[in-house]
Amino acid sequence: MKTRKFSRVQFHVGATIRIADRQFQGAVENLSMTGMFLVTSEPLVEGDLADITIALSGNIPEITVNFNGKVTRTTEAGAGFTFDKMDLDSYTHLKNIVTYNSDDAEKVMEEIGHAIDEKLAID
Repeated sequence: MKTRKFSRVQFHVGATIRIADRQFQGAVENLSMTGMFLVTSEPLVEGDLADITIALSGNIPEITVNFNGKVTRTTEAGAGFTFDKMDLDSYTHLKNIVTYNSDDAEKVMEEIGHAIDEKLAID
């Protein structure tokens, strides 16, 4: 069983998913710095590439968080997505969402720092 490198937080918000020529809505159940679980009845296949947009309501102007990712697992309830790419603003918003909704913000920041160190060591 694969262990998670990043904390996962409960975060309920709507999302728009675009896969090939399809677009549909779903409900985010949880998020991490590298992925999310989406509740949806839309039939999805592992490996599907997706453009994901999460709109954070209550903000003027509305804040959107955008990711490129892929379906990494499916269940009867929905699908898990792994994020492949995101712009810097989306990364910052995601980091804030995960940090503020975590029981241990310091742990989240350590996970992010460790991941950056690993990435720099590889490049």
